[in-house]
Amino acid sequence: MLQNTKFYKHALDAQKRQLPDPLPPNYIDNLHEIFFEQIFERIDYLSDQVRMARAYPQFLPQILKMWQKRWHYCIVGPNTAFLGLLDIEDYVFFMEQMSPYFTELHVHEDGVGAFAEFYDYITHLCDISIMRFPSVESCVLAGNPTTMCDEDVRDLTAMLPNLKRLTSCMNLSGAHMRGFRKLEQLAFKSMYHSVPLDSRWMQEICLSMTNLRVLDITDSFDSHVRLHDIKLPNLEVLKINLSTVENMVPQILQLPKLRKLAVRFDDSRQLNADQETIFQQIIVAKSECITRIALNNEVIQLPARWQNSLLLELPKLRALVCENWNHDVFFLDRKHIPCHQMQVLSFSGWEIVRENQMMELVAECPQLTQLALNAYHSNTDKLQKLVNIRAYERNPKPLQVFSDMMWSHLHPNEFQYWHRDNKYVQVTCDGSDYEYQEDGFEFDFV
Repeated sequence: MLQNTKFYKHALDAQKRQLPDPLPPNYIDNLHEIFFEQIFERIDYLSDQVRMARAYPQFLPQILKMWQKRWHYCIVGPNTAFLGLLDIEDYVFFMEQMSPYFTELHVHEDGVGAFAEFYDYITHLCDISIMRFPSVESCVLAGNPTTMCDEDVRDLTAMLPNLKRLTSCMNLSGAHMRGFRKLEQLAFKSMYHSVPLDSRWMQEICLSMTNLRVLDITDSFDSHVRLHDIKLPNLEVLKINLSTVENMVPQILQLPKLRKLAVRFDDSRQLNADQETIFQQIIVAKSECITRIALNNEVIQLPARWQNSLLLELPKLRALVCENWNHDVFFLDRKHIPCHQMQVLSFSGWEIVRENQMMELVAECPQLTQLALNAYHSNTDKLQKLVNIRAYERNPKPLQVFSDMMWSHLHPNEFQYWHRDNKYVQVTCDGSDYEYQEDGFEFDFV
């Protein structure tokens, strides 16, 4: 029987071995990867990189990460630099490893040649499964219109089964587009007339490609496309020529998810009252949900009276971008605008805007966050007067002032101050928020 429990407790505790501290991790493998990456990054020629990747497959995951960063955000196409791999085995290895990582395909006028040649080159290697690019969701077809034809699009649908965004200014009629079953954005920047967009195929697109959210079939000249029906339940943005849609404007305005409508006038079309009628037709039909109007008044030539009756009927109007206003009557009169809710105003295209009227209007718009000025008002004197106006507002958001001439009118230190440091007014040279249909008009809807 233990008599001195305290003594035996100490004796037993002394016999317990202290566990050693955890051993530091073995960094040898990590060092190997670090050294390999440093060596690999100093190899300039892709052919040498590929051969090194083939010789050291254990480092392939690290190599693929570096290739993804290096090759222009994983863009593939007949113009990309890795087509300089003349050794067929190197090319096959590279394409086989990288094909799942490509996210965009670009086709331009220079490079190895026509797109068909590029497609044939890959097709001949289809036994190693590089004909398809499962992760490519965006495609840009640009450059010489003779380097591509409709038959190439048919091949393209097999290569890009998951394509969602397609932009083209190639010589295409629109045939075979239905092969892109997941397409959400389609833009035809028609710049050539040897093969104009075909009404049959455009009509088929407007009836069958129900996943489309963005459709731009704006012809830079005169559109030959005539539509008579459209069923695109998910369409949010439509950019189109007036001659294409003038007989079906009510049907377009009934599209359930339409958020933006941009209309361009054909070059040969006579400027007449029809344009005003269609413009007003849209305003009347969508008056309750119009949030933005952007137009080139020099092209449309709307009469001075239109704002008196129409602007008061737009309860949700937030943005007004009207360029080249040529009437003597000052258009942006505060009496005709719902000033209390306006967020964007543009004076950038106006030759003459009287300062007192502009300042009075800004003072009447407490929610204003963006203002575009022309070159005449692009100076520190006008900016300071805007600061004085905004300082009276309670907790105002910074007023972003756009001018494409401001950077040349201000010294670098001044521009830095007005661009970032001022609390009330901040200058920007980014005009993306003030874009408008240069040869027509745009509407944004709720």
